[in-house]
Amino acid sequence: MSMADLQWWPTNVQVTVLQSRGLRIKGKNGTNDAYAIMQVGKEKFQTSVVEKSVAPVWKEEAAFDLPPPGREGPERGTLHVHVLHRALVGPDKLLGQAVINLLELSEDKTRSKTE
Repeated sequence: MSMADLQWWPTNVQVTVLQSRGLRIKGKNGTNDAYAIMQVGKEKFQTSVVEKSVAPVWKEEAAFDLPPPGREGPERGTLHVHVLHRALVGPDKLLGQAVINLLELSEDKTRSKTE
């Protein structure tokens, strides 16, 4: 195998949850007690709860390992972000969500690898 046959492949990703906006309001007094859950594959990270906010700011980081090529499933390079309202009684309520294809981002030559 020559060096030309080798292809660079990301092995991990570091994600920063900055903030959320445009969320549904599920809490009392027109605010939310919001937290985010990020997931890549089977790995999950949960932020702290920002209380009484309509546009929570977290600025929290998480690192996720990516499986090597050949072991990728349909979710290999997909980041799922769910923002929920912490309910004091009953299940927490979904406020918003996003799905980001990390492999497409890594191949995007117009973006810096740190964006």
